Amino acid sequence: MAIRREGQWLTAEGSAHCAYEVGPGRFRLSLWPGVRVSARAALAGLTIAEMSARWGRGLWVDTPNTRMVWGLIRVQAQTLGMDALDAVMRCQAGEVPSDAAVLGVSA
Repeated sequence: MAIRREGQWLTAEGSAHCAYEVGPGRFRLSLWPGVRVSARAALAGLTIAEMSARWGRGLWVDTPNTRMVWGLIRVQAQTLGMDALDAVMRCQAGEVPSDAAVLGVSA
């Protein structure tokens, strides 16, 4: 898992999700575009996106490993102020905007 900063963008290497810095320390996440979040919350959201992409459908099978992963996701989701299930469903639904304007970016 790697999250990289490229200018005003944070990108999750293993996921199609990203975050755009709309102001100093304030980001819009592709999985939650209507809300501005802190840098810490943006990293938490992209970490959830990475875990969700890595585990895929395997997250929905009840095993000791997936319970551990859900626990890690729950901690990251708390940073976002979001429920773990909601966060994973947003990631897996592929709510990646097709237009940068959704993230508040203009050409």
